[in-house]
Amino acid sequence: MTEFILSEEAPIAQSVLSDILREMGFPAAVDVEETPDQIILTVTSEQPLGLLIGKGGQTLNAMELIVKQITQHRMKGHGKHLMIDAEGYRERHAERLRELARDVADRVVESGEAISMEPMNARDRRTVHMVVSEIDGIATYSAGEDPYRYVVVCLPGQEPEGATQ
Repeated sequence: MTEFILSEEAPIAQSVLSDILREMGFPAAVDVEETPDQIILTVTSEQPLGLLIGKGGQTLNAMELIVKQITQHRMKGHGKHLMIDAEGYRERHAERLRELARDVADRVVESGEAISMEPMNARDRRTVHMVVSEIDGIATYSAGEDPYRYVVVCLPGQEPEGATQ
């Protein structure tokens, strides 16, 4: 794998998150990785990071929003997608979501009826759409308004006119 040189944005985001964690009293280190599409900040600590993750990743999501806003302000513009992870939470959550999406798709095939999933954030909706898109004979669309936007898994042709994926 070729080494990717960090942009100006990545160390700024790393510094912002480190400063926030220090002010919160979290003794943690922040590692940074960057791809052409996103910046990944990984928080590590000898102490459990459950409080930083929050219920359903809500605290991580909020931290992402704050760090992204501050970083964009300092960069004077929009930047790359930002993801913050702690204790491998993001991958574990994504795998559970992929399993759930496959289970829901199986239930739709069996019943022939569309199933509405619980409201979820854009990243989780994207994960569901991607997993289900790999299953023949199943479609998805998003419905509702943020923060209550959700995915509907259905048979092709059951999507309403103008539905978004």
